[in-house]
Amino acid sequence: MTIRVIMTATIKPEDFDAFEKAYIDVTSKVRGTPGHVRDALLRDFADPTKYSLLAEWEDEEQFRAWADDPEHMRQSAAMYPFWADSFQRSIHEVRATLESYETPRSTPAAG
Repeated sequence: MTIRVIMTATIKPEDFDAFEKAYIDVTSKVRGTPGHVRDALLRDFADPTKYSLLAEWEDEEQFRAWADDPEHMRQSAAMYPFWADSFQRSIHEVRATLESYETPRSTPAAG
């Protein structure tokens, strides 16, 4: 079962560039981790100090195995100073995607 992990934090405007560089550093290290699919960094239009990291994992077990591994702490260290004061994390089960409801198009009958 695919999951999405959403990590949200408030980042000071003077730290935007450094935070975004830290994201690139961290995600490049996480790439290739068993079960990890992709990441996206989002910034809120209504409040540009609010950032969310959206991580897609094949399943919760693989995410938790990585999160509990001491290597995770080393891989993610560049982001810790920015997450420190306002970090929140939630894990979501993907219940449906457009692709899960699409059916193959029928082919016209030969005539």
